[in-house]
Amino acid sequence: MTTEERRRARRLAHLGLWSAYPARTRPTAGRWIPATVSLILAVGVWWAVTGAGLIEPLYLPGPGDVVARMVSQAQLGIAWRYLSPTLLAALLGVAFAVVVAIPLGIVITHSRLLAAVMEPVVAITQTVPLVATAPLLVLWIGYGTIPIAVLCAIVAFFPMVTTTIVGFRSLDMRVVENALLDGANSWKRLAHIEGPMAAPAVLAGVRGGVVLAMTGAVVGELVMGGAGLGTLLTLSREAADTAGVFAVVAWISLSAMALYGLVQLLERAAVARLQGETT
Repeated sequence: MTTEERRRARRLAHLGLWSAYPARTRPTAGRWIPATVSLILAVGVWWAVTGAGLIEPLYLPGPGDVVARMVSQAQLGIAWRYLSPTLLAALLGVAFAVVVAIPLGIVITHSRLLAAVMEPVVAITQTVPLVATAPLLVLWIGYGTIPIAVLCAIVAFFPMVTTTIVGFRSLDMRVVENALLDGANSWKRLAHIEGPMAAPAVLAGVRGGVVLAMTGAVVGELVMGGAGLGTLLTLSREAADTAGVFAVVAWISLSAMALYGLVQLLERAAVARLQGETT
């Protein structure tokens, strides 16, 4: 690498555009500034387009109309009444997925035979569309929160099991071999060596699964019925209430972002605890 190329690489790294060291691209204290500026610009363009009357409100309501609808829904209690069933189904689905996906991923990484059998099956499960799976769940389980939660678990299952597999297969085998030489049995290695080392990847899968579970809950309510945001979205769509549709989409996005942030905080605390970075 020439001197000029090194200077160019340093400039790109200082600007945050590209770094040759992925470990140095972790979010810093000001990580929300670019996202906030981008959001403000997007809303500004949205407001300018709708304010100038370039697009009819039937097709694209103004941001002020959407915010006003959300405030009205919050004041009347409509937002929480429809949001709580969706959150319940999503969180229940995440719990189902965690109980199945993480142990399955651990077993797959320790069994060559099971890996050969299960990995293709896990991949195939993701090829079936949710709208095709939902009617089957209605036939097998019925209506209510449980089938929607199962649909959420199916959606969240794949990232959890794949990141678990990647995390355990990326372990430093020298550390595991040292534990074997010290006489640690399988459970001790899993609890004190393998689990803490793989925790960042495993918990990242849980974080992604939480967001996907919200999508699964809404899709389940759209197809199977229910009392959550999917139902409110259907009612707004049938009433040609575009502002209401945008408001529901905003509630879904805000809820998913809140869950993502909460799980991210828990993830950092758990990783620090498991890896001995706190006392």
